[in-house]
Amino acid sequence: MKVGLCGYGPMGRMHAQLLTQHEGVQLVAIADVQAELRGRAETERGVATFASGEELIDARIAEVIVVCAPTYLHAPLTIRALNAGAHVFCEKPMGLNPAQCAAMIAASRRAERMLIIGQVLRFWPEYVFLKQAIESGRYGRLQSLSMTRVGGVSIGFERWFLDEQRGGMQIFDRHIHDTDLVIWLLGVPEAVQAFGFAKDARTEGGIVHSFTRYLYKDMAISAEGSADLPAKYPFTMGYRAVFDHAAIEYSSRQTPTLTLYGSGEPESPALPQPLGEVQSGLNIASASAYFLEEVYFFDCIRKGRCPQIITPESARDTIRVVRAEIRSARRDGARIRIA
Repeated sequence: MKVGLCGYGPMGRMHAQLLTQHEGVQLVAIADVQAELRGRAETERGVATFASGEELIDARIAEVIVVCAPTYLHAPLTIRALNAGAHVFCEKPMGLNPAQCAAMIAASRRAERMLIIGQVLRFWPEYVFLKQAIESGRYGRLQSLSMTRVGGVSIGFERWFLDEQRGGMQIFDRHIHDTDLVIWLLGVPEAVQAFGFAKDARTEGGIVHSFTRYLYKDMAISAEGSADLPAKYPFTMGYRAVFDHAAIEYSSRQTPTLTLYGSGEPESPALPQPLGEVQSGLNIASASAYFLEEVYFFDCIRKGRCPQIITPESARDTIRVVRAEIRSARRDGARIRIA
């Protein structure tokens, strides 16, 4: 499969490196508006470059398009690529609003092409362990879950991360991972209540620190997200889940990362293989979740199988819920029902 990559920023460079590790996949072109990054792509990857994602897509030299451009370009580039007959892997967030997401889904259906969104935590072993614990009931029912994803400010090309109209704010870009995980684990909540500290929404990132309560029956579910910590503060993600008979704690800053607390001594259980029986032809036992989501995407294309781990419809639901969180935070924690 010939692949074109739109965007050669930090996320694009990471995907470009991973794309070289797949059997039967060839990265043939990279697009970026910055001449410096195009030159870097030519040097590092030895592929053709284009000054925009639109030009790359219109050249029709790739049957797969990976969209790693800024958030405000996700929907237009994805729809353009689908209309051109390409399968699309689009980084999260899916789009800026549910209407954009609906248009992306409609384009995928019309073109009969694969569309998958990079909600990578669904391929992260520690989060897959939590999902299996909930679904199996082996520790009893889930009573509470608190999640965190905090770190320093993201700025981006022309400071797009700090402009709500282009980036959607950290609550939309960074914290969205935990919202997506909550939906994957428990389904769409009945309602949300959110609180946040806000700066100027045009130049300083809008809501830069947030706390959300997701309303489910008989469970206490919450998440914290931020992009306002000092530069030397290490990025941190994790969760604490309490069940009837055990507690599970995950922290990206601990070794080992996951600890199970039950009736005996704390233990570090073996982590699951997120892809189960999916094979890539490579040793993926210790591969990163970012690589695993690519493996899953290409496997779905080869087998003509609609994705199940992450569907466009569930990614749209994540956008719906995060938009409700933003409305709640701007109304001092008002309860917002998810329609």
